[in-house]
Amino acid sequence: MTNLTNNQKEVINQVEEVKMNVMDLNELKKKLAKARKDLTSLENKNMNPAVIEAQKKIVEELEVEVANHPEMKASEIKVKPDFITFEVVDGDTYQKTEVSKKLAFVENNRPIDSKKVSTFISIISDGKYEKAYPVIVIPAASLVEQGYTVKDIEGKPIPQEEVKDYFVVLDGQHRSIAFARINATGKTRVIPNVRIKEKENIGEYLVDINRIGNWNTKDKITVAALVNKEDELLNVMAKRMEEGFNPSTLGLIYTKKKLSDKATSLALKGEEYTLPQGAEINIERGNKFITFCQMAGIEVKDITKRYFIEGFEGYSSATSEEKAFDALGKLGSLEDKAKKFKAVKSGNDFITLLKKASK
Repeated sequence: MTNLTNNQKEVINQVEEVKMNVMDLNELKKKLAKARKDLTSLENKNMNPAVIEAQKKIVEELEVEVANHPEMKASEIKVKPDFITFEVVDGDTYQKTEVSKKLAFVENNRPIDSKKVSTFISIISDGKYEKAYPVIVIPAASLVEQGYTVKDIEGKPIPQEEVKDYFVVLDGQHRSIAFARINATGKTRVIPNVRIKEKENIGEYLVDINRIGNWNTKDKITVAALVNKEDELLNVMAKRMEEGFNPSTLGLIYTKKKLSDKATSLALKGEEYTLPQGAEINIERGNKFITFCQMAGIEVKDITKRYFIEGFEGYSSATSEEKAFDALGKLGSLEDKAKKFKAVKSGNDFITLLKKASK
C-alpha cells in the first residue's frame, strides 16, 4: 500500500511539474506522446486502477497544456505591424545576414488562406519547417517608387515615411504570416532563407513563380489586377473579392457576363483580353447595384449568390433600368425582409420581391 501511495505521489508531482514549466511546444508534444504510450503500457499490464487513473491525469493535463500553448493559439492572435528578424541570404556569396524589418504585402497579391497559415504555424512549432524553400521579398520603398500600393499586415496603407522599415513579401506570404503570429506570442522565430529580389513587373514575377494550375479564379483575377494596374474592371473586382464577393457574380454585376478563363489568362500575361459577347463594362452601375442591395440589408454572402443580380437584370429587361433601381431602393421597407432575402433561391424569386417593393 505504501508503494502504491508513493507511485501516486510521483505521478501527481509530475503533473505539477508540467504545470509550472511552459516548455517548447515541440518538447511538450513529445512528452504527451510518451505519456500516452506509458498509459497504454500500464493498461496492457493490468496495473492497479489507481496508478492507471494517475497516468490518465498526466495525459489529460498535457493535452490541455498543448491545446492552450501560446504557439497553438497563435492563429487566433491579431498581429500588429512589428519588427521581425529575416535571415537574408546573398544570392551570389550565400552569406547570411539578419535584418530586422516589418512585413508588408503588395495590393492585389494572392489572397491569404487562414487555414494555410494555421498549418504553417503547426509545422514551424513542430520543428518541421523546410528551410530549403526561400521566402522572396523586395524592399517596400522600391515598390512604392514604381507606383505600387503596399500594405502592412493589418491591411493598412504604409505611410511614405515608414516604407523603409518594410519588406514586401512576394512569395511566401502564408509562411511569413505564420512566423509573425508565432513571434506575436513572445516566441522569437527568425524567418530563414530570405532572398531579396529587384523586379520591375511584380505581377509578371508572381505569375512566373507560381504554378497557375493551382490557382483558382479568384487568385488569377487578383494577380491580373496587379499586372494590369490601370484596368478599372480587374481592380474593382479584386477589391470587391476582398469583401467576400466571388468573381463569377462580380462579372455579372459589372459586365452582365462572367469573365472567361481565356480572358483571365490573357490578363495575367498583361495582354489585351476581350469580354464575352454581350458584355458591357459599367463600373458605376455595378457599384450602385451593390450599394442599393446593402442599404436594403442584403448581406454580401447573399448578394454574391448571383440570384439577386440575375433577378435585377430580369426585372430591368421587363420594365426599365430606372424602375428596377427604384424597386431595389424600396426593398428595405418590406416586412420581414431578412427572412424574404434568405428565401431567395433563384432570379425569379428576387423579381417577385422587386415587384412587391415597387407597388
